[in-house]
Amino acid sequence: MYTVKPYYDADVTISVPSNMYRLQNVHQAEKGVSVKDCSTDDLDPVTALERRQEVILQRLEGLKNVLQGLKSRYKSPDTPSASVTSKAPSASKRAAGKPMDLGDGVLDLVVNADPDQVPFSLFVMFKLLQEKFRVRGVTHVHSSVTSKCATNLFPPSDGRCDYQIILTLIWKKVSNGPELMVNPLRQSVIQGEVNIVRYLRRLLDPSAETEDPVTLATCDELLDLVQSRLIDGNNKERDAALRTLNARLGRSSWLVGDSLSSADIAAWSGINQSKLSSDLPVNVKKWFKACDNNAMFQSARRVLL
Repeated sequence: MYTVKPYYDADVTISVPSNMYRLQNVHQAEKGVSVKDCSTDDLDPVTALERRQEVILQRLEGLKNVLQGLKSRYKSPDTPSASVTSKAPSASKRAAGKPMDLGDGVLDLVVNADPDQVPFSLFVMFKLLQEKFRVRGVTHVHSSVTSKCATNLFPPSDGRCDYQIILTLIWKKVSNGPELMVNPLRQSVIQGEVNIVRYLRRLLDPSAETEDPVTLATCDELLDLVQSRLIDGNNKERDAALRTLNARLGRSSWLVGDSLSSADIAAWSGINQSKLSSDLPVNVKKWFKACDNNAMFQSARRVLL
């Protein structure tokens, strides 16, 4: 190998400039811990380990004193405040099937939706939310939308302080379906109509996640079917989805169990979005008519007119 000229000569003393400020040595022993205590080079392994442990404990004690000083200075409480702990539902509330405890603040739900692909299920879920929370609905139109959009889709209301949830619908050109944002600092955007339905379902009844996993899995399977085949699928996939729904509705009046579920809401919305309501199988047609006659769907019907 070829020889490389050394960067410096070890026998030459290097002069350090004195025209700059000097920094504290980061390896210097902390206050209360001597350099002698930190050095373990001349000790046997066990004694050296004990010495290092003593140094670490002294440093931890110093950190504890600093934290105690900060706590006294800023008067920090020992336990989380009531507003923080109240956000998580208690076991008794979950067991009783009660809705999520939202605490003292206002929960903002902001949904961006394309007026050419209306998430009809959102308006049905809004009615369900109103049964358990004080909810206000607001509609705006983004500058990316040039066509005329309906803005009087929710009951008129004013202010914020009288409500627990404020649902803001923004008509906006979005490429991958509607988007839901709850907290931009703590989460990503929730994309897709059925995923928004899933989120609102958990908000309405957190206990549904643990009570009946089989029913929950069936409901989620149907929600995926609605999104992938009814809403985003081609004609062939939509026909296959309708046959699947028709087979299920031949055994019961609703898609999951014997009562209305989020799968029924999403499927009803998907059929309306895909404009399939005029040519449905027998069982699906009967079910679809029952949905139309249900009071929960009346607000969504106004968007279809």
